[in-house]
Amino acid sequence: MGVKNKNTEQSTPKNGFFQSLIENIFKSSGPEAEKKRKLKAIAKAFQKTKYHGFYKTSTFEVLPPFAKLFYDIYKLIAPAQTMLHVNENMALYKSQIISYSLSEKQIEVHAHFDEQQIQEMSRKIPLPNLTKQIEDDLATFSQEFTAERINKTEGTYKAFLLFKEFCTYDYYVLLKKFNNRLQENNFSVQPTFEKINAEYIIDNLKDFISIAYSLVDDSIFWDDLFEFIKTTRGSEPIPLSNWKKIIAKIKTIKASGAFDLMVRHITRDPRYEPEVHYSTELLVEPYLDNLQEEVMSTISKISYAQKESKANSFCEQIFGTSDISLLKNYTSGINSTFEKKELNTFIYSEPLNYLKAFILEYVKKDIREIYDVVVIRGQWDASLSAPMSNAYQELLKASDAITLFDSELAEDGSLGTKIKTLLPKTAHDPGAENIINRVISDSNDQAHGFLLSCTQELVTIGKTLKQLIEDYVKPKPVLVQNWRELERYIDHPMKEFCVNIYKKIYLFVQLMQQYLSE
Repeated sequence: MGVKNKNTEQSTPKNGFFQSLIENIFKSSGPEAEKKRKLKAIAKAFQKTKYHGFYKTSTFEVLPPFAKLFYDIYKLIAPAQTMLHVNENMALYKSQIISYSLSEKQIEVHAHFDEQQIQEMSRKIPLPNLTKQIEDDLATFSQEFTAERINKTEGTYKAFLLFKEFCTYDYYVLLKKFNNRLQENNFSVQPTFEKINAEYIIDNLKDFISIAYSLVDDSIFWDDLFEFIKTTRGSEPIPLSNWKKIIAKIKTIKASGAFDLMVRHITRDPRYEPEVHYSTELLVEPYLDNLQEEVMSTISKISYAQKESKANSFCEQIFGTSDISLLKNYTSGINSTFEKKELNTFIYSEPLNYLKAFILEYVKKDIREIYDVVVIRGQWDASLSAPMSNAYQELLKASDAITLFDSELAEDGSLGTKIKTLLPKTAHDPGAENIINRVISDSNDQAHGFLLSCTQELVTIGKTLKQLIEDYVKPKPVLVQNWRELERYIDHPMKEFCVNIYKKIYLFVQLMQQYLSE
């Protein structure tokens, strides 16, 4: 037993030695060990750069020379930073760059796109002619943007975006970490900076890299940008020579890889690669699209106003007022609710309301009286009277159909209930939105159908009335043989009565065309 114990005691150190050796071998080839080796290599590589004085790898501290570099940049770009902070309106800068790039021809034509001038021209030129003229001007304006002009404009805009982003980087916040007594935009005294823990500025450094590295592209039009700034402002916020020195410094830093190595070492992430911001935003094409949209919107507003004015004029002549409200549910009043939820809207509520009023006011009264006297009692060929008779009957049917259509959209109607139930669900249920849009769209189609068919029926009646009026004044009537007999059944002078109805129909058809021609 004693021998066994002795052998066991002697074998233990051997086993422990080999076990420790194996563990060390595997440990040294594990992920953590590999990462440590890489970080050591990164530290050595950084020490070999000319910027090794920026950062102490052994203590993970950022040193004063790093802060001084950023202070020197901050001091140079401060006037531009102030300029950009005073006016942060990007729309203004875009407009200025576009205006700066326009040809003389474009400047001349662009004056035609002013809304007030278009309004003024619309009072002198028929709208179709004005629309054609504006479209031609837009085409001329766009064609003047040659490939060369577009390239220069886009280049200036890209340079401006990069310039703006670099100058508005928050240098003060970064530098304040090295000297908490630093005053913003006060460069009267050279500040002293302290070394700090690198973790305090790692996010600032990453952000700076992503912005600064985008400046070193040799294709950027810095000269054009500074010429633009000088032309529009009267002076350069930064001398171009100083700006080019900043660019040269960033190129040197990027080429050395010093900042990338710093980030990798500070974050203990050997795989870090900078994320550089390269703007792909375009200026010219969106500008032209927006210009065309604005100009055509002005034309549309003029067109709508003219149609509205004509419609009101026709209503005044037909009904004595333009304030008519007969429909209760298919109305424009609910459209604001639909618009808030970005749904379709009722688009024919106004003309359908006028149609219902015309049927009640004239079809069921004056036209009915003519129908009862001339069509029913008149002695004329049935083939000639049939179109007017059929049209009259269709208008009466349409009147009932419009009433039913309107009632179905009431809150307790088949369609109105569906809309009322689904409206609260549209915010989170696309299916509810689709159903309501379909109900509204179908309702618009049905309303359009009423307008179109009833207008056609009224045209038929109007044409027949015109023939009857012409026949009535003939010494020997051809269509109706018993005009004199029919006069006994009407309380108005026949001709004047028929002419008045014909005029009302003509005006109403003109009114409907304001909506059906859209």
